[in-house]
Amino acid sequence: MKIKADVRELKKVIMAVSRAVDQKPSTPSLQGIYIKCLDGICEVIGSDLDLIIKAKANVHIEVEGECLVNAKILTEVMRKLPSGKVIVSDLGSEIKIETERSEYNLRKLDHLTYPSVLLNVNYNESKSQKIFADELFSSLKKVGVAASPEGGKPILTGVYFDNTENKTNLVSTDSYRLAVNTVFDLPITDAGIVSFRSLNEVIKLFEESEEEIFINSSERELHFYNNIFYAAVRKLEGNFPAYENLFPKENLFSLEIQKSNILEALDRSTVVAEGFIPVTLKIVDENTLNISTTNKDIGGGTEDVDVKILGLEVGDLTGFEMSFNPNFLIQGIEVLEGSNAYLRFSSNEKPIVIQGEEEHFQYLLMPVRTS
Repeated sequence: MKIKADVRELKKVIMAVSRAVDQKPSTPSLQGIYIKCLDGICEVIGSDLDLIIKAKANVHIEVEGECLVNAKILTEVMRKLPSGKVIVSDLGSEIKIETERSEYNLRKLDHLTYPSVLLNVNYNESKSQKIFADELFSSLKKVGVAASPEGGKPILTGVYFDNTENKTNLVSTDSYRLAVNTVFDLPITDAGIVSFRSLNEVIKLFEESEEEIFINSSERELHFYNNIFYAAVRKLEGNFPAYENLFPKENLFSLEIQKSNILEALDRSTVVAEGFIPVTLKIVDENTLNISTTNKDIGGGTEDVDVKILGLEVGDLTGFEMSFNPNFLIQGIEVLEGSNAYLRFSSNEKPIVIQGEEEHFQYLLMPVRTS
């Protein structure tokens, strides 16, 4: 194998596929980036089996061939190459990467041990559908804040695509909070549950692309692709928690708050919270909300913000208070659309619902009990 390319172009595809490579995989071959130059097309592949990323490299192929190279080393080399042209040559047990003034020889991995399933097309292209990527990706990023980190219960690390008629509820939860965003006319109905970590890498891969993006759902994977990039994310097995009845049936009152004001106040008043000590919201009067937190080892912080109480005949709410995980509260407000945030209360023991100025997103947050 021997190819010539512009450093910037080759770097772009290698850095893209490296996002899918696990640095400590169970199979040694998965440490590598697979480069396949056959039939006039140069394809670069990376995967951890849960996520596959492929990219077509714009290169001049002098000699066709295939090779597998350690992803960590290859990406570091490409990252530091000067601009200009680069030549990549297969020397048998090594590949040589050379520019006008620099040269690297990297040991190859055995490309014959790379899982063949990662090299094949595993979907029926005729069933692919074009998607409105901006709406879908924006919605996924909103609900993704409530997904459990990788390493937790697998189902809770994912986003559930719940289809009803012509709408799809995108849902995630870590059991302490729950986020739901509704999108319309998603052209697939069997996406199931997909890891948000993998979906987030898909978003990074495609969100700046100006080309049309297509989606395809097979039995085990969800596929995204355009003329340059391809990504497949493995579906998670299991049943997603029944979330529909978790939202309170009644809303006693709501607080309307300027989004920037409450985020700035939370940021300042939770300096001592260290990310986990609860923050307490207390209604001072009909126009004032007090935000406070106390760390017994450090001290405390408190701040008042202007609010508007919405609700019919709610009575005197002076002294009403609830406590929450500060990070979860901030993350739920940050993703809201518009300049105002609405905190909807049903009691001081039940979860609150946080919404913005558009109706399609809801963020449910459990309160924290404090002694």
